[in-house]
Amino acid sequence: MGEFKFEFDKLLSKIHHNMTKLEEKSLCIDRNLNLTVNELHLLECIKNGTKGDDGPTISAIASKLDITRPSTTVAVNKLTSKKYVEKIGCVNDGRSVRIKLTPKGEKAYEIYCDYRKETEDALAECFKEDERKLLAAALDKINVFYAGRLSEKESEDFEF
Repeated sequence: MGEFKFEFDKLLSKIHHNMTKLEEKSLCIDRNLNLTVNELHLLECIKNGTKGDDGPTISAIASKLDITRPSTTVAVNKLTSKKYVEKIGCVNDGRSVRIKLTPKGEKAYEIYCDYRKETEDALAECFKEDERKLLAAALDKINVFYAGRLSEKESEDFEF
């Protein structure tokens, strides 16, 4: 059983590495987005954290991505200088700043979503229907396993 875990962990690491490299190649290089994969994930977090006209705060982004506020501020500032996001002062609280995608950021996010859909469709074609169901169930069990070993806050349903 121990040998299986080693190979299993190794396989998960390889999958993660290859997914990230393919995102980088397909989006950052082939589609000429001057963004890193981490910056694309940050755009996704900002987009999904936007409610109506209100974008998320630096603190909300940091909490969702489980990174420090100073690191989040640096990353947001970099995206601001690249014109993918903008900082908007909160009307109700002058100290609070909301982060929103600019039209350029919205376009990059749209390209990212299109890529993810294309990849998901292409991957689905590699499996028969019963294999897809089995794989989805197995991946869900893996997620439940890892989430069960975290605290409730740490294991929240993570979505960008």
